[in-house]
Amino acid sequence: METLKQTKELVDKILGLTQCLILTGKKENAETESDAYAALIEEREPLIEELTDLRLQIGETEVASDEFGEIKKIITQITDLDKKHMAIMEHLRKSVKESYKGVKQGQRIQAGYNPLPGDEVPSKFDVKH
Repeated sequence: METLKQTKELVDKILGLTQCLILTGKKENAETESDAYAALIEEREPLIEELTDLRLQIGETEVASDEFGEIKKIITQITDLDKKHMAIMEHLRKSVKESYKGVKQGQRIQAGYNPLPGDEVPSKFDVKH
């Protein structure tokens, strides 16, 4: 039962970390939100590894207990939050990708109208009268 208690505490900690991250998906917050998401993943990684190790220590009788059922419910909450976070991050990725396409297109148009030094086309002087 000590293993279940440790597992419950660990799962509660992971849920708390996951709930603290609030993503809006707004373009102007893309950089800070993606940094916060990356920090969350980095912070949770050792906890999830520890959770995986604890799962291997849980016996069949403990799996059938009500306490393990609570742990599974909390893990489901974490998974649902992760799915929401991933959807928002995918939206931000697509938004940034579209912005990048616009920048590249603007650069091509700019280069077409204003050649860079060294890219000028040689011209001829009209010497005929």
